[in-house]
Amino acid sequence: MIEQYMIWIWLAIFVLAIIIEAVTQDLVSIWFSVGSLVAMCISNFMVYWAEIIVFSVISVAALIGTRPFVKRLMDRQVRNTNTDEFVGKRLKAISDIDKYEAGSVKLNGITYTAILMEDSDEAIVKDSLVEVVAIKGNRVVVKKIDE
Repeated sequence: MIEQYMIWIWLAIFVLAIIIEAVTQDLVSIWFSVGSLVAMCISNFMVYWAEIIVFSVISVAALIGTRPFVKRLMDRQVRNTNTDEFVGKRLKAISDIDKYEAGSVKLNGITYTAILMEDSDEAIVKDSLVEVVAIKGNRVVVKKIDE
């Protein structure tokens, strides 16, 4: 009885696996779609329990065979930008900087808006030495350095 519906069950599993794969960003179900496609192709020639075994074996084999390659291919490394080189630089403040008022610093000949670190309450006066601790949007986050 169930054998006559197995082709439709495998088709449904195939479509569901493809939809899940399309919705997610990582490869999570593509291997099941391969297994269900093979099981669908043999569904007219085998009993349902053999189809389930074939589905399981093909899905696991596809997972084991391609996962390391796909993981290496999709390895997402953090790429540093040119602004990351600013962090740690020591500069002179070219205007006063306090908790409520942004100031300015000059870095590589370009004037940037500078703000204090969030946990810092001490104002920085003009010509004081500061260190860049982060980039926040288009602002440079600085802290005062004792000379």
